[in-house]
Parts: sequence; structure tokens; C-alpha cells
Amino acid sequence: MGANYKITTMLLDQRWNQRPGGNRIPRYAVAHDTGNEGSTAKQNYKYFNSRNLEASAHVFIDDQEILLIIPLSEKAWHVRSQVSDANDWALGVELCHGGNIIWKEAYKRYVWFFAWLCRHYRWIPEHSIKGHFQLDPARRTDPVNAFKKYGVTYQHFLQAVEAELTKMGPVDDEKEQGTLYRVQIGSYRQPENAVEMVKLAKKAGFDAVIIKTK
Repeated sequence: MGANYKITTMLLDQRWNQRPGGNRIPRYAVAHDTGNEGSTAKQNYKYFNSRNLEASAHVFIDDQEILLIIPLSEKAWHVRSQVSDANDWALGVELCHGGNIIWKEAYKRYVWFFAWLCRHYRWIPEHSIKGHFQLDPARRTDPVNAFKKYGVTYQHFLQAVEAELTKMGPVDDEKEQGTLYRVQIGSYRQPENAVEMVKLAKKAGFDAVIIKTK
């Protein structure tokens, strides 16, 4: 069993542009760093909750806390829309570092949270975690620029997430989620109609399967 950190929720006011809303199941996560050395998770929350902005992220992590400021089911503006679909389908996770922030503690929480996401959404770290530098290489270098200062490579980070995920163990659906209620969208005589509905459901961010019955 690995570490178990608390995820603190402190949501941005819905009146701000940087909390655009939405309701989707995220498909992957993007690793960022704030680029503002010494700024803590709570300081970032206060900044993003003080005025209308054109950028945001779901989570800020420092050496003290993992702070969720936008629900994981909602969108956030954390990657340029011209280069990626991340705003629609990915979670933006920001690493706070530098200044008085203890790197080792912030990094441990950062790794743990990505492992928690992979466990929660049944993601494979190598496939479902993208660095901001990978999505927008012409303009961004995070989180690699922060990692380099502390002797960490991006590959080391993914390996650390994988190791933490292994420590967490498999998800026990019955224990963690209790009773599950399945929702049926419709029944169709023609298979092509069923296929089309599955496409619409997946486009909206929901998992869907076709079950053939007589």
C-alpha cells in the first residue's frame, strides 16, 4: 500500500470565464508546472478566483496539499485549443515548486495524484498522461523545465507514477463504489442504429457498449 494523500476541494466561483463548466468523463491528463516559482496551491487558487482570466487548470499541487479548484467532470483552459483537444477532454494538473516549497514533498504528491487518476479512470500512465511540452512543443516546456532543476526526467516521472499505481493495487469496485446503477439509452432493431448511438455517447464523453439480446 502506497501513500494516501488528501485531495482538498476549493472550487472557483462559476461566474468566472476560467470555469467554463461542462459534464464529461476525462480521457487523459496533462502534466503542467505553474511557471511561477514559489507560488503555492492556495495562492494560485486565490489568483484564479479573483478575476476573469483566459486560462485555468483543475488541480494545483504543492508540498502541503493537493488542491482541486475545478471539478474533474468540467472543462478547463490549460492547453491552446489550436494544438490539442485537451481543454475538452483532459485534466490539467499544475505542479507548484521553487521558493519555500519543499520539492520532495510537492513532487511526491504530484506523482501520487497522477497515479490516483490512473487508478480511478483505469488509465495506463504512459498512454494517458501527456506533458504540456508534448502537446504544444513550439511554446511550452513544462513540466520538464521544472523537473530538470531537481534532476528528474519526464520518463522518470512516468515510471514513478507507474510504481505508485502498483503500490495502490487494483480497484475494488464493490468496496469503493458500492451498488452500481447502469443506464440504458435505447434498444434498436437495426445494428447500425445501435452503433450510431454508441458513437454519440462516446462523443459526449460516456463509455458505451452494445449488448445483443433476444
